Amino acid sequence: MRQETRLEDAVRELQAVHEIMNLEADYAYATDTHDADLYASVFTKDGVMDFGDLGLRAQGRENLKKLCSVMHMGFSFAMHCMHNPHIVVNGDTAEGRFYWEAALTWALTNEPVLASGRSFEKFARTDEGWKIKEKLTTWNYFTRFDQGWVKEPMMEVGDLMGMVPDLLGGDFLKE
Repeated sequence: MRQETRLEDAVRELQAVHEIMNLEADYAYATDTHDADLYASVFTKDGVMDFGDLGLRAQGRENLKKLCSVMHMGFSFAMHCMHNPHIVVNGDTAEGRFYWEAALTWALTNEPVLASGRSFEKFARTDEGWKIKEKLTTWNYFTRFDQGWVKEPMMEVGDLMGMVPDLLGGDFLKE
C-alpha cells in the first residue's frame, strides 16, 4: 500500500471521528434546548434511543421527536456534558462509547438533580452525513443534589416515566 493511500485513509477516519463527536455535541445541545427537530435529526431515519433501566425506548424520527418533547416536561433545566469519547470507524459504520453527566432541575419539585452514565452507540454514514443508528444509555446515578450518589444512587422517577407512554399516545417504540 502506498504511503499516500494510508495517509488518505487516516485522514478519512479522523474526519469521521470528528464528525461523530460533533454529532454527539448536537445531541446534547438538542436535549438541553428541547429542540425536538434537531434531536431527531441526529439519528438515522430508523434510529433507536434506549434509556436502558428507565424502560424508555423510541425508534424512528417521529417517535424520537415525541420522546424529546415529552421527556423535557420533567426538566426545567438541563445541561449534558459528553466525555471520554471512544470511537472506532469501520468504513461507513462506527461504534462508540461515551461517559455523560447532566445537571438538571426536576420540574415536579424544582430540585437540582445530578445524573451520570455511559452511552454505547452505533453510527452510520448516510446521505445526510454521520447519524446515530442506536444509542443505549446506562446509568451510574440519577440523584437529588442534596443526597448525592452515595445516599441515593437512583431517585424514584417511576411516576414521570410511567406517564411517558400515555403522553406519547401509546406505542412509541417503533414507527
